[in-house]
Parts: sequence; structure tokens; C-alpha cells
Amino acid sequence: MAKSDDLLMPRYIQVAIVGAGPAGLGIARVLHDLSIPDVWVIERGLVGQSFLNWPAETHLLTPSFPGNVFGVTDLNAISYDSSPGWSLKCEHPDGKSYASYLSQAARAFRLNVQTNMRVLSVEPEEEGFTLQTNHGEIRADFVIWACGQFGMPSNGGIIGSQHARHYAAVHSWQALSGNEHFVIGGYESGIDAALALISEGKKVTVFDPESPWDDNDKDPSRTLSPYTKQRLAEARKDNDKAVNFTGNTEIVAIDKRADGFHLLAGDGRSWISTEAPILATGFDSGTDVVSEWLDYNEEGLPLLTPQDESTQLPGLFLVGPEVSHHGQLFCFIYKFRQRFAVVARAIAGRLGIDYSDLELYAANNMYLEDLTCCEDDKCMC
Repeated sequence: MAKSDDLLMPRYIQVAIVGAGPAGLGIARVLHDLSIPDVWVIERGLVGQSFLNWPAETHLLTPSFPGNVFGVTDLNAISYDSSPGWSLKCEHPDGKSYASYLSQAARAFRLNVQTNMRVLSVEPEEEGFTLQTNHGEIRADFVIWACGQFGMPSNGGIIGSQHARHYAAVHSWQALSGNEHFVIGGYESGIDAALALISEGKKVTVFDPESPWDDNDKDPSRTLSPYTKQRLAEARKDNDKAVNFTGNTEIVAIDKRADGFHLLAGDGRSWISTEAPILATGFDSGTDVVSEWLDYNEEGLPLLTPQDESTQLPGLFLVGPEVSHHGQLFCFIYKFRQRFAVVARAIAGRLGIDYSDLELYAANNMYLEDLTCCEDDKCMC
């Protein structure tokens, strides 16, 4: 069962999963179904902490719908037999609501979760690993890294970024003063910030080196979601002057002066804002603690084996939004849960456990093939 923040987990376990978000709890559920007894999820805060840290007005981009009885898994569910759409009675839950779903799932699936434990380092031993935590050492045979990126906001390399406010640091857009705001970054978090500010009657200018609001890439991981585009169209219809999109503009520096915040673009143009600019410059990797045991590609994504295992360190696996193969990004919940069965099969096989039940997950849109069906950067699984 899910545990409280008291230190109740043993000092030796078979599988340590770091992160109690949808990735960590989802893979824990699969391992639990395989009757691997010693699986613990370790969370630095509370279950779903990253979602609890979202701005109050932020909602999941992908819609939830309880189609499980028809064999269609809810896009935002961590398992084939649960549905935030059904349990929360809403299509696009906010962060607090989704964290509540995750907490309910952890209890319902009787998962072992140790909250308020921060993993400081992971060190390989002759057999297994030692995890250094703020509560001492934990030994594990396998480690699954399931930390998201929301806790690692990126400054986008902007000089003077300390004068700005990152999207991840905003608790509620209602609390921001001023009538006009500048948002640096035009992808999901940038447009979400703009829409929230517009709803509060603010004027907003959005800067981006490209023009993602006009992009129509078919990959939902590389373009604005239909949910965002729909909300943006409605906002512009109601007040087309509320937001000013400034594409092909890279903000390279922010300077705080007596008359306000000066935003300098790479081509020499500048703007003055009376309010601290909003950084929607994305997030760095959530793998920093284990980065020495991972190789990365030119995009900064971890390189993995077909079993989603570190190419350097056997026994260290990755699940979650940073998993990618052959140019395919598994960054949405409905994408990365397709890799749970792959990781579970690898661990179960090494423990000598029958994993034939994983065919159940294969029947529910889980990839069991090790991407041998992927060629020329296209997955036909």
C-alpha cells in the first residue's frame, strides 16, 4: 500500500523507482502485477508533486475520457484499467486534480510509495546500486528513473534571466500585477501563460525565435496541442488585440533598470516592460542526478538501449517524458506508458519471473517489441 511520509521502506529493495508521477506509478503498477514483491516508489515530495506545483490555472493538454470498458485507455491514465476522466469527472484536469487521481491510483493499486525522500545520488555496486538519500542509504538491485522535468526550469541561456519569472515559479496568474506582460517562449507553456493573463484582462506580447503558433507539424510532441490552439482561437476572436505575437525574435538578454525591464533581441531590437518578464523557455533534463551514468544525443535526450536502459550502466532504466527512440518522442502520458511493458519485461526476465501476463498490456496499446519495427525514423509498431 502507499505509505505516508514516515520512513517505512526497508534499506534493501529489489526495484527502486525514483519519482511518484504518472511514469513512476505506472511502471510500479506493471511490476506489481508481475508479483515482484520488493518494488518501492521514492518521491522527493508528495505523490504527484510536480502537478501540485503547476500554476493553479494550468490543465492537462490531452483530454481524458473513460473509454476503458470499450478497450480504449484514457489518454491521461497510468494504467489500462483506470481513468482520470471517470474519477475526476472532467476532461482536462488541473494539476491539483490530477495529483489527486495519482494518489488515489497509488492506494487502489496498493503500491509502495515513500514520500518526502530525496535521492541525492545513485552509485553502482558490484551487485546492484546504492542510493544516497536525505534519509540515508538505500540498496536496490534495479533503479528506474522516473523524474519529470517540471522541477528543472531552463533559463534558455538568456543573460540576466534572474530578473525574469519562470513559468514554473508562478503559483497563480491571478496574483500577477500590472496590465501588460511580456512572455519569452511561444510553445505550450508560453501560450498557456498568455491565455491565462488574457483571461485576467492583461495585454500580452509573446516572443519566440520561430513562430510555433503557426506551425502545423503532425507530431503532437513538436507543435501546439489542439486544446491550446482552440483556446487561442477563442481568445483572439473575443479580443484580437489582447495578444501580440512576435515571431523570429530571439530574446538574448534582460536588464533591470530604473524605468523597468529591458528585453534585448539578438538583432538589436529592444522592449521595456514594467513587470518582470515571464520565461516560458522550457525545462532542462530531469536526469541530472544520474547524468554521469547516461549518454545524451545532440538534442540533450538520453541515449537508451531498446529496453530503455542506460547504455553505460546496466540495471538503470528510464521511464517518462524524456524517453525517445529513432526520433520518436514519448513525452506525453499516453506515449511513455507504452514503454512500461518493455522495462517490466527486462527486469522480470532477469529476476526469472514469468512475464507472459504482459500480453495483457500489449492488448492495451503497449509496445512489447523492442522497436525493431522502427525504420527511417518512423515507428510502425
